[in-house]
Amino acid sequence: MNLAARVPEIPGRGFWIGLALGTPVMAYGAVELVEQAGWPRAFGVARWLAGGLLLHDLVLVPIVLAVVWAIGRWTPAPVHTPLRAAALGSALVIAVGWPALRGYGDKADNASVHPLDYGSAVLTLLALLWGAALVWSAWRLARRGARSSASTPSGAAPGSPRTSRTPAPD
Repeated sequence: MNLAARVPEIPGRGFWIGLALGTPVMAYGAVELVEQAGWPRAFGVARWLAGGLLLHDLVLVPIVLAVVWAIGRWTPAPVHTPLRAAALGSALVIAVGWPALRGYGDKADNASVHPLDYGSAVLTLLALLWGAALVWSAWRLARRGARSSASTPSGAAPGSPRTSRTPAPD
């Protein structure tokens, strides 16, 4: 069964609850933005949001899909999930750490704005993430190797009648 067959076409209860709660909040935010900052600033915010949506849909999503496709194409099947998780986790860590890494918001007269060494923190987190992916990949490869050697009786070649799960014809 494919995914399209399992997804209902009619929105469920969660959609309607989210719409009922989210619409007034968004409307309140838009009204307050216009009242507090004026129309020119509101249009600037709308332009910024539209640019973020376009950046996401036209740049980031194709890059992520290309990376995930390349991992699936050029790596063994047991390590697809660990490598994809590490690649996407790395992108997330860098995206979240980017403002601190670039020093956005630094003020010379306030050392408490960015008090830590964010470069080493991001590198440490990336090392832990890829180390976990390496351990996970090694475990999956070892488990696959143990499973394939356990299913092949000694002295029988893979694919021979002695390794088949179906009985040999009479």
